[in-house]
Amino acid sequence: MKGALKGLLSAFFVIFLLNISVLANNPIIKTDGSGNRVYSADPAALVDGDTVYLYVGQDKGTPTSNNMPNYLCYSSKDLINWKYEGIPLKAADFPWGSASQSWAAQVIKYKGKYYYFMCKDSTGISVAISDTPTGPFINALGSQKLIEPSWTAGKVIWDDLDPTVWVEEDENGVEKRYMMWGNSNLYLVELNEDMISITDKNGDGIINGADITELTIEGIPSNSKYTEAPWIYKRDGKFYLFFASNYYEELSYATADNIYGPYKYEGIVMGVGASSSTNHPSVIDFKGKTYLIYHTGALAGGHGNARSVCIDELRFDENGKVIRLSESSIGLDGTAYHIAKASDQSQRIYFGHFENTLKANEYPMGAMVFAGPQTAYKEDYRWEIVEGKYKLNDGKEYVSIQAVHKMGYFITNYNNHVKLLHDDDASTATAQKQTFIKHIYEDGSIAFESVYSPGKYLTIVDGKIELTGFSEENSKFVLIEQVRFSPYVEVTEEGFRVYGAFKPEGKYALFEVRDKDGNVEYIGVIKSSADGEINYTYAPKQQGEYLIRVGSYKFKVKWGEEK
Repeated sequence: MKGALKGLLSAFFVIFLLNISVLANNPIIKTDGSGNRVYSADPAALVDGDTVYLYVGQDKGTPTSNNMPNYLCYSSKDLINWKYEGIPLKAADFPWGSASQSWAAQVIKYKGKYYYFMCKDSTGISVAISDTPTGPFINALGSQKLIEPSWTAGKVIWDDLDPTVWVEEDENGVEKRYMMWGNSNLYLVELNEDMISITDKNGDGIINGADITELTIEGIPSNSKYTEAPWIYKRDGKFYLFFASNYYEELSYATADNIYGPYKYEGIVMGVGASSSTNHPSVIDFKGKTYLIYHTGALAGGHGNARSVCIDELRFDENGKVIRLSESSIGLDGTAYHIAKASDQSQRIYFGHFENTLKANEYPMGAMVFAGPQTAYKEDYRWEIVEGKYKLNDGKEYVSIQAVHKMGYFITNYNNHVKLLHDDDASTATAQKQTFIKHIYEDGSIAFESVYSPGKYLTIVDGKIELTGFSEENSKFVLIEQVRFSPYVEVTEEGFRVYGAFKPEGKYALFEVRDKDGNVEYIGVIKSSADGEINYTYAPKQQGEYLIRVGSYKFKVKWGEEK
């Protein structure tokens, strides 16, 4: 058994050489219905039957000024392919505040109607209503507001923003409706059944600041203070509060047994992004999995006021703790590679520590590109080979090379040297500097020739990647595909059914079954089919609780009479 297992595990690391390039999955919002580039921010997703509706603010700002005139809507049935649904709401639909500040919002379905809770800069919160998820949404309160800034006066002048809404039954079976919001401070109110008015909390017949509850997050360190962008989510009877912390913003979370808290700080979900100084979480369950939707400045020409919405799977450990993740260019459907020297595959391309460019602002940043054994942070070795940002119809294969967890950063011809840089200006010249002609040789190796400097190739020179004339020894590379695995576990009468996508096909995943005391009942490997799918059923030896591990994924399940 040990010998067989060893052989199978060795097969798990087979090298695949692929002559393909794929479009990056993230950002998921790139264009409008006419194919024009769109910048988007502050995602809010709504699951409605078999469809996810995604509502975002449209970014039209400059690096130094914010401009968000419209809310946009997209829809998807698989979270990969997104359809533009138009402009369901505008900042100008509300006769107060600025007409260019469609800040963070959330749409919720309630008793057959759709409610768009929105804010305009820090001038208050209101709500619009529609009979359909795509609108148009109609301002429900006219010149009035759901939340007046004066009700939270004395805190910070910009704290009435970023509403998130939750509906559920309390412990007595009574339906309750809540709205949470706030920058620097976190507030909660109950909503009436009409969803457009606030419950008179103290029964004095007056709606004002006295009806607002200020929430607390216990145990939050001074370097992770609550900033903004709250999002309420519930899992296994526990409330999860996701939020943006600090500035520049990372995403953090806290938990509570009651929506009123107190909330316990649990940690960071996603660190500070590489291309945006802000972030905003939206968390949903869809078809058996949980997803985090967020924003970056990854698109060409993007920055802190020209952001782009992205999505990644959000995973939890066996104790319900969120497993930290990084922003990812491959999202749900892309492919990550190691780029290894053909003659010595231990030598792999990676990038070093980021440094500011010559610009005065923090973003964008740049990094040097190196080659060597994998000793640095493993994510720094992962690349996505995407369609060239610049290309000609001459039969050649044009590609760009993007850092997977520094989305929007590409290997770049920088004055005939190589750096990892963001596309700040979306110009033709920058596109050429970030595009290479992919040459394929009889032995399956490849080389990358600069479009901007013809005759110059990505080459390993003294542990760095440089642009030089072609070298047979140092300019040839292979692509080593990194396995993507998305398993599910279903309890059936026969046992535990493990299924899901496993790319590439023909690979092996470790499969382990432990009882509730941690004792191993089974350990082995399972192999994906020719179409990249796993479908395997294991029959447990006795009823009870089990911990199942498939690759790096863990599941808590019950089988038998206790299921």
